[in-house]
Amino acid sequence: MEERMLEIENQLNEIKREEKFREKRVKRNKQSLQEIWDYMKRPNLHLIGGPESDGENGTKLENTLQDIIQENFPNLARQVNIQIQKIQRTPQRYSSTRATPRHIIVRFIKIEIKEKMLRAAREKGWVTHKGKPIRLTVDLSVETLQASRDWGSILNILKEKNFQPTISYPAKLSFISEGEIKSFTDKQMLRNFVTTRPALQELLKEALNMERNNWYQPLQKYTKL
Repeated sequence: MEERMLEIENQLNEIKREEKFREKRVKRNKQSLQEIWDYMKRPNLHLIGGPESDGENGTKLENTLQDIIQENFPNLARQVNIQIQKIQRTPQRYSSTRATPRHIIVRFIKIEIKEKMLRAAREKGWVTHKGKPIRLTVDLSVETLQASRDWGSILNILKEKNFQPTISYPAKLSFISEGEIKSFTDKQMLRNFVTTRPALQELLKEALNMERNNWYQPLQKYTKL
């Protein structure tokens, strides 16, 4: 009887190990797919708020983009040969009942063009089309955009202290510490690192502790119940 119980227990443990391995593999595959998707989107520029009309085609969208560039970045238009590979609305189907214009996705032949436009937009502080505000941003997967937002408070603190932080693909925070570029794919890695840098730990402790406290809130509520 004991041997049978032991055999069953071993089988259950083996099933658990296989499930954990399968979960890790699925997670790894999802991350790889996200990285590939983001890499493919790197030359893309996401334009939000551009005016829209029925019967719009690629040529009209290109003209709209050229108008935006001339209105906001005239020097860039003169200095750079802006070559567009593809431009389209998303979602593709037009609806007259839609309250806001569909977003415009621009795919440039060279990634540098997108980066220069985004840099110029940040330096200018605002972007308009015929006087109306619009927004330019990167075109990334939903998961990467959410992860980038999660770094928001930490990114702002590091910017203020001139650590030259950046968010790279996929949603990886990088900054200069003691003359070296350090990169982190999640906040726990950053928490572990700052324990070796007392000044940096003091600088980021509020943002990191605030997020950690948010993790504990559901548990605290459950305990009170």
